[in-house]
Amino acid sequence: MSEPELVLLPSISARRTDSGGFILTQKYLEGVAEYARTWPGKITSLTRSGQSSAGNFDDVEAPPDSPEGALEERPTDLSALMERLSGASAVLGFLSRGDAPLAPLCKAQGIPLIYVSEYAPETERAIMRAEVRSPLLRLRRQIWLNRTEAMRKKAVAQAAGLQCSGMPTYELYTPLQPNSMVFFDNRVRSDGVVAEADCAAKAETLAAGGPLRLVFGGRFSPMKGVMDLPDVADELRRLGVAFRFDIYGDGPQKEALAARITALQLDDVMRICPPVDFRTEWVKVLREEQELFVCPHPQGDPASTYPEVMSCGVPMVGYANSAFRGIVKRSGCGWLTPVGQPKALAAEIARLDKARQEISQMALDGLGFARENTFEATFRRRMEHVMGVARGLAASAT
Repeated sequence: MSEPELVLLPSISARRTDSGGFILTQKYLEGVAEYARTWPGKITSLTRSGQSSAGNFDDVEAPPDSPEGALEERPTDLSALMERLSGASAVLGFLSRGDAPLAPLCKAQGIPLIYVSEYAPETERAIMRAEVRSPLLRLRRQIWLNRTEAMRKKAVAQAAGLQCSGMPTYELYTPLQPNSMVFFDNRVRSDGVVAEADCAAKAETLAAGGPLRLVFGGRFSPMKGVMDLPDVADELRRLGVAFRFDIYGDGPQKEALAARITALQLDDVMRICPPVDFRTEWVKVLREEQELFVCPHPQGDPASTYPEVMSCGVPMVGYANSAFRGIVKRSGCGWLTPVGQPKALAAEIARLDKARQEISQMALDGLGFARENTFEATFRRRMEHVMGVARGLAASAT
């Protein structure tokens, strides 16, 4: 009897090299390797041919027989793809317009197809509003999104299971798909969750009454809301709050962000820092140097930022987008403010500055949620879900 094969259909593309390897992100390969700790057989990724991941800093070349899991080019023809999937014990694919047609075909052939969902329609609309200015283009994009969502809902109902990144799509699609689970993307491993003793040391610094240490990390783009940060800082200064604000990242709004900081005469309290390696530098910065993460995301992108920051003992205050609302509801940690209102966000920070014990306690409270959703725990639960769905479909067929 051949070993069971799990086939992955990643949303990212991979560039084929002259030596026959594939350029993929290290993050993706590490995820596949973690799947392999639980999956009882072979794992194969069918990757679309493309320009890889747009030059991510963690791009690496992996051979076709990578120890993290075999890599193959995904057939471009639908019938050829279904022939390749015919012997799979389970298929894990991204819930997208392009892969929605797989659901009825897999159902007809008895192939357990589990989709992974990320963006809810509310999130997609918020991203579109943040990035698209033309009314006509907005209208066209909205029509496209509506049609896409209708296709996704139909596919969810026909699939064997669903894994939801964050609460927004979980709450939306669970009525359509009973075999659903929610997970929170997180690159922090169990041994990387900050110790309570370190939180206690930071609490002493907080209580000493120095300038509040604020931080943001992410891409400088409209969907991340970074242009609201100088306005938050300007209002904090007007409210008389002593603070230091470090902004880590890069992106298309970097020059505009720097210009806005200078225009508001905030250069003495705000600084833009270049992106840093997640494991060797970013985690260290959060653990040792920062006290409160400010998150101005206007949309519900289920970013790994939320649990990762909590894992480092840094609580978060931010706009009440659907993803952050879900995190706060699930964990009981964090402070929500109205979306798109930097003055309200600053007012909450000013309140917390006078209630620093609340910040320290929230940092401790977040560690429980962080430990339950570490990198290893998350991938183990996801594979257990896949195996459970596959066994259930096999049993019902028998």
